[in-house]
Amino acid sequence: MTADADSQNPPPQTGKYRTILLFGMPGAGKGTQGAVLGKLPEFVHISMGDVFRKIPRLGKIGAEIESFTSVGKMVPDDLTYRIFERHMKILELQEFFIPEFNTLILDGLPRSRVQAEDLSHLLDVIQIFHLKIKDEKLAVKRLRARALLENRLDDMNEEVIRRRLKTYHEETVQTLSFYDPALIFDVEAGQPMINVLRDVVDRLATIQRHPVPPGATPEIVF
Repeated sequence: MTADADSQNPPPQTGKYRTILLFGMPGAGKGTQGAVLGKLPEFVHISMGDVFRKIPRLGKIGAEIESFTSVGKMVPDDLTYRIFERHMKILELQEFFIPEFNTLILDGLPRSRVQAEDLSHLLDVIQIFHLKIKDEKLAVKRLRARALLENRLDDMNEEVIRRRLKTYHEETVQTLSFYDPALIFDVEAGQPMINVLRDVVDRLATIQRHPVPPGATPEIVF
């Protein structure tokens, strides 16, 4: 078989979604970075928080989601999985997400080690961006500013904000321990957003310059 013929063959299918995960404390700007990256043809950004918020609250599922998010609690895993898988199937049917072509930029899932383990059959994680803010007061300030801009009433409550940050430190950060450390790339999210984007894009450019064979761990280049 010639090299030209090989280049025309599609990549091997693993039955998984090629995925880049965005991690970070509330207020770190995961949604902002994901939305920008999602404008690029190769990437499709999904914020599970946005998916949850767009579900009508008059329905049974919407009311159940509201009962958790309104007090800063996580949506139960089984409900989260059903919503995520249904959303992905809809995107595939509408060809807004084509597994053979697109890379998923996933924000807000998984949010615990158990979720990471349960979703390992579905997600082919090729990179993780961990957006970290050293100054927690800055994270709180950003959450309040976002709450005013987007009418997120749950983020205006001081007690709810503190509970969400506590949950992040106790549970979400632990999720990273499930993955190969070589996949994790830390970004200081306390700097201006444009600088955060620069760091993320520079890393993505490195991955593009050094393609990774299916199933292999990308080489970290600093």
